[in-house]
Amino acid sequence: MSGVRRGYERSAGGLIAAIVAVLLLIFVMFLLTRLVQRDVANPAATIDYRSSLAQARAEAPFEVVAPEPVPPGWRATSAAAGMRDGDYVWHLGFVVDGEEYAAVDQSTAAASRFLADVTPATEPGTPVDVDGVRWQALHEADGQDNALVLRDSESTTVVSGTVSADVLLGFAESLQK
Repeated sequence: MSGVRRGYERSAGGLIAAIVAVLLLIFVMFLLTRLVQRDVANPAATIDYRSSLAQARAEAPFEVVAPEPVPPGWRATSAAAGMRDGDYVWHLGFVVDGEEYAAVDQSTAAASRFLADVTPATEPGTPVDVDGVRWQALHEADGQDNALVLRDSESTTVVSGTVSADVLLGFAESLQK
């Protein structure tokens, strides 16, 4: 029985085939990883929101606002305009310095319902003046989110985000009709 060999024949060709198979598997895994891996330094694509802004300004039953100019280090990443649940809604969102988020949202929806949709900030803060108009300040209990709210007869405008209250105030001051 000592002359019977079990398993496969060991040869240089077999070794090369095994190495090629392992390298091919490593290459496929590398490609799959690259395809599904998010770019952590730039997780959201920058958009050109001008067409959405033009659409909103043409359609909205209120004066639509947007920052002019966009603050340095801010990248527009989301914009939407149109009807939602019977109310007109305008949204423009920004990534700030790659880490924080800020947005301006406007709607004809009931203020309480709209606020719940766009910001977790619910704790009243000290009102602030923006170009002579008083805005209500809100903050989240854990301090993560801040918001400034302006209600008028046509709409509710909410400037919100994870940026500091001072940065949010500067954002509100940059809004133009």
